[in-house]
This record gives sequence, C-alpha cells and structure tokens, in this order.
Amino acid sequence: MNIVTIGLGNFGASLAKTLTAMGHDVLGVDINSEKVEFFKDSIANTICLDACDPHALRLLPLKEADVFVVCMSDDFGVSVKIAALLKKYGAKKIVSRENSSIHMTVLNSIGIKYTINPEFESAQVLAQKLVLEGIINLFSISDNLKIIDTQVPLFWVNTKFEPDIFKHDTHLKIVALKRDHQILYSSSQTMEWIVDLHFQRDDILVLLGDIKDIRKFLTNGK
Repeated sequence: MNIVTIGLGNFGASLAKTLTAMGHDVLGVDINSEKVEFFKDSIANTICLDACDPHALRLLPLKEADVFVVCMSDDFGVSVKIAALLKKYGAKKIVSRENSSIHMTVLNSIGIKYTINPEFESAQVLAQKLVLEGIINLFSISDNLKIIDTQVPLFWVNTKFEPDIFKHDTHLKIVALKRDHQILYSSSQTMEWIVDLHFQRDDILVLLGDIKDIRKFLTNGK
C-alpha cells in the first residue's frame, strides 16, 4: 500500500517505521527538518513540509496514496485543519488521531470516519493483559468480541488439533495457529494435512470470541 503519515512524533514515527518494515511504500511527513533527517533511514520516504499550508499539502500524492494518517493530536486545531484539507483535496482515505470525544466528534462532523486514540486503545489492551494472564496481544472488535494471541494452555498440549471440537468445547474460534514464528493453520485456508497436527507447548493460538469465554479459557483451559 501507498501510505502517508503526517507527524513524526512517537506514534507517527513508530507507525511509519512499522509499515515500512512490513514492505509498504510509506511517506513520513513532518514540519521539523531534524525529525525528517533522523528517520530518513528507517522510513521508506520522508519529507519536511508544513501540512497546514494548503499549497504545501497539495505537493503530497493526494490522489495516489491509499491512505493518509494524521498522527498528531496534541494541537486540536492543527489536527482538524490538516484532516479538513485532505478531505477537501480528495484524499481517498483519511485516518486521524484524536485524544478526546470532542476531538473525535469534530473530526466526524467534517467527514472523517476513521479515528484512532492510541493511548485509550493501549490502556484497554494493557488492562486485559494485567487481569488475564496469558494474553500476548488483544484486538477489540466490540466491547465483548475480541481477538487474542495466547500460548496454548498446558491442558491442551499434546491433544489433537481439531478446530471444530475446540470451538465446541471452548466457544472460541481458532483463527490461526503459530509455531516457531510460522503459521501452521489459518481458518481462511483449507489445509488437509492438519489431521496429523497436535498442540505443542510453545504454540501460539489466535482466537476469536466473547471476552467471557476467553476469560474462562485462560483460567481453566476450557
């Protein structure tokens, strides 16, 4: 994908570097030339530019980029102005960082449907990880529906890998099974050879289900 991240603070720089490492064509934008210079070797492309300046903003690949991510949120007015200008000039998709319900409401009111609040989302994940031992990563689809990464509980080690039986027993869907950093099973693919697969101690399960069923699974294995 062709992605433009505007703002190379802690969040913006981390996002741009991660997307670059994943192989995407990333353009990191910041008004601070020192930041642009500092990240030039870890982000695919960087440019020093004042995104609040309509004339400067139009130098960016407004029609070519698949998504623009407005990464700054500390300055409410700057964030909203950049998002509004991107909307005005026809950017395909705009994701904007926000730091409050008011900020989000204003962005929504000018047509920005996709907003993110990294601090809130990180706090949500950390809260679950603190009270539910075993969660490696967590993604919220809704208040109750979650996707988690977790190590296979001892209860399941050496048992046969049977996704349908697993779902019947735990009410959780196996999205993927990872071993030694490789995906052995994915629910999106047909894999006939899994009939001979058994859970091993260090396997990582990616599970989809209700948080109450996840809690039960992590506490007693079923």
